[in-house]
Amino acid sequence: MKRFTPVLLASLVAVGLSCSSLSYAQTIKVLTVSQIRPTQPAIGDDEVNYKVATLQNDRQKLFEDFCKDMGAKGVKTFDSQSSLTTPSSFSCLAAVGTDVDEVKSAVIAPDQHIYLTDGHHTVSTYRALANNHDFPFAVRITNDFSHLASMDVFWSTMQQQHLTWLEDPQGNTVTPAQLPQQVGLQAMQNDPYRSVVYFLRGIAYDKPDQAPPFLEFYLGSWLRDHQPVKSEQLSTKAGYMTYLQQAASSLVAAQGDEHATAADDSPSLSQLGQRATVNKKKLAKLAEPGGKLSVLFNE
Repeated sequence: MKRFTPVLLASLVAVGLSCSSLSYAQTIKVLTVSQIRPTQPAIGDDEVNYKVATLQNDRQKLFEDFCKDMGAKGVKTFDSQSSLTTPSSFSCLAAVGTDVDEVKSAVIAPDQHIYLTDGHHTVSTYRALANNHDFPFAVRITNDFSHLASMDVFWSTMQQQHLTWLEDPQGNTVTPAQLPQQVGLQAMQNDPYRSVVYFLRGIAYDKPDQAPPFLEFYLGSWLRDHQPVKSEQLSTKAGYMTYLQQAASSLVAAQGDEHATAADDSPSLSQLGQRATVNKKKLAKLAEPGGKLSVLFNE
């Protein structure tokens, strides 16, 4: 695995991938992607695989999206030999952090590691496209918790501030010590409901402007309890589509004031953006040529 020296990271300035000078609440840090630690145990593999398939077939979009996720507005130059693992092989329109809000958020812990609080699927997608090799990635530090007395206090604070999801795909509570050490497909568990919820956005729910933290995981938890899926159902495009139809119908038919989980303080389905009806046109589009399921299954 490649390791980036301080000299190489400093050279990123020349290709538009530099750190911005900002107030601390918006500090941009560039580090190697393998150094980023997750704050959740799982991601939706199918969501990542769909995004990988999309970007593999559109290099313009790959570098455009990457530069935007670095807060660098968009791609300036790239060619057929450009690679995320060779920053000098492409350039962005601006320096990293120019568009601060586009950069994925993270916090610094007492152990001095950086923990990602948003963008696990995005980072996982880029890592898959880079064949799990290292490359520089920028995060926006929203909280410096390095002053806290211990990692136990840190994780307690993270839970209080809704900055971590400590539940596995089966609904079991996990401890912070059980979290993966890296972000990516190879390191994290697969939560099939997380992918299902991704595909159902705009079909069975619309993400509110002021969405509760971990909206997708809450909706996934509700589906796991009310419309459970077997892995073989998601192994074919037809089976996946059938399950999405069932899941969408179940979600919109539920009472809006129903809590997403058994916990009384969990958000209600209406707070999570539950739609009154299924958007059947958008649902059908998933299986059409060029639709998300067609891309996922390469059909």
